Amino acid sequence: MESIIKQAIELRKQGKYQESRALLKTLLNDETCSAKAHLQIAWSYDNEGKEQEAITHYLSSLSGLLSSVDRFDALFGLASTYRSLGMYSEALSYFEQTLREYPSSIEVQPFYAMCLYNLGRHKEATSLLLELLVSTTNSDAIKEYQRAISLYAEDLDRKW
Repeated sequence: MESIIKQAIELRKQGKYQESRALLKTLLNDETCSAKAHLQIAWSYDNEGKEQEAITHYLSSLSGLLSSVDRFDALFGLASTYRSLGMYSEALSYFEQTLREYPSSIEVQPFYAMCLYNLGRHKEATSLLLELLVSTTNSDAIKEYQRAISLYAEDLDRKW
């Protein structure tokens, strides 16, 4: 199974999406690896720019047996795909699920913020990004204003 998946990943990296998916489809009847194969198929469709086709495979992967890392990838991938298709409510649900299940995965936060923005929740999006900035920056200039930025991020509309 692992060798087939590695081979399929290499084909995907070469832009041979159909060949990659054909190889992965040979694993779909094996309960022990079908979820992982569906995840790889979803990524293949995403990489090819066929996001709509990826959704079914993300959902199938999530209904199967996945490692914690693969489950994270499937949730995050599905949320991002929904957002890229303009399906913001669906994306929001999966971003929030991803953040609940994997709270230390800060790489999700910018994408979640973009989704909040897409839903017209600009204040929340901006606050989230500001907090992320001050918590992850290496910039001494930003660190110098960290306290002020965090305070303002709590309520961007507050007047002093």
